[in-house]
Amino acid sequence: MERLSVRRARDSTCGAARYAWLVAALLAATSACVHPEEITGAVTRIASGDTLFVGDGKSDLEVRLANIGAPQESEYYAPASRTLLSNMALNKSVRVAVTGRDGINRVFGRVFVGALNLNLEMVQRGAAWVCWEYATDTSYLPWENDAIRHQRGLWYQTSAFDARIRCRSRPPALQPVSKP
Repeated sequence: MERLSVRRARDSTCGAARYAWLVAALLAATSACVHPEEITGAVTRIASGDTLFVGDGKSDLEVRLANIGAPQESEYYAPASRTLLSNMALNKSVRVAVTGRDGINRVFGRVFVGALNLNLEMVQRGAAWVCWEYATDTSYLPWENDAIRHQRGLWYQTSAFDARIRCRSRPPALQPVSKP
């Protein structure tokens, strides 16, 4: 009888230690999520409708707009998409909420000019599509659906199927987010 009660006490102590470790790990993960890395600077160059460069006076950092993709080079609507992003961001001060990194001089993130979310604005205006296999922000869905429904911007001649194929060939993140 005595051995049994000692064993139960030891097991409950180990369980409490495991529980405390789990709580500490969750708190650390939560605090890391609450304060994501942010970068500020001026936009020095626009590469495409989903890529821009932010400079601090010494060097430029390539920023790929997270969750979205835009037409490239000679694809339909590529010049208009690039021009729209240029009009909203070029030579303006921006804040980048970093969602991922790809090397030292390239990041993925949500870009803001003041309160304006450029990622969302590009989707709303039909200048970019959402890459659903990689997206971490599902709030873009109604805006993309609205642009498709009204054939706004690139959606005049682009199908959702074509956009998904392009996302797979040029993803806006390092790897897909696992879906439940």
